[in-house]
Amino acid sequence: MIELKRVSFSYGKRKILSDISIRLPHGEFLAILGSNGAGKSTLIKLMSGLLNPDKGKILLDGADINSFGAYRLSRMRAVLEQECELSFDYKVSEVVELAFFGGGIDRGLVKKCLSEVSLENFEGRIYTNLSGGEKRRVQLARALCQMGRNHKGKTLFLDEPSAGLDPAHSHAAMAAAKKAALSGAAVAAVLHDPNLAAAYADKIAVLKNGKLSAYGSVSEVFSKDVFETAYSTTCEILDSPFGKISIFPPQRG
Repeated sequence: MIELKRVSFSYGKRKILSDISIRLPHGEFLAILGSNGAGKSTLIKLMSGLLNPDKGKILLDGADINSFGAYRLSRMRAVLEQECELSFDYKVSEVVELAFFGGGIDRGLVKKCLSEVSLENFEGRIYTNLSGGEKRRVQLARALCQMGRNHKGKTLFLDEPSAGLDPAHSHAAMAAAKKAALSGAAVAAVLHDPNLAAAYADKIAVLKNGKLSAYGSVSEVFSKDVFETAYSTTCEILDSPFGKISIFPPQRG
């Protein structure tokens, strides 16, 4: 379980996050929403131990996340960052195999994780020749591979896993993340699409100007008032055969 207790963070004198408290148990999928600059990516970096808070505590399974060494932490959690630059002409399989950190490579798991993101038969392709969306899915497969075959008790952090993906592959990425949660992992994902959050998340955290403006179950958070406040624009919530969906009408004039 990941638990944030009144966490704040600044870049220099610029306050990014203030007094954030979140509890993410294993087996739960948390979606993090908010407008550009709200602090979503910084929050994921803090939750995963890539950044240290100025104030407050971040606990992983009850212990300060900074008390874990790099190798031990890599065995407990995996991270898909927003930017994953790689300029070497590695094969796709070699990129995913980076998840093993010098240990024995499970090529069956590599194939399985590539299949989960709809990249079957891509193992021999050159990574730098792929489209942006394909690269994103390779990096998601790498993060899933780092989780190993047993997801129970582990944590997966995803910063914009659906960025650059078409609707079908966005849903495939979300389904893979949801599968990890159902297998016993704690999953936190930064998303830009509230409808993806509603379709796959158990809970939603909404950031506004670095503060937690809403936090709770999908039914508690998914509302016109919450989204209009978060995104500073008009929103409508409609009923569909798949549940409630949010619509952001075009602004005129």
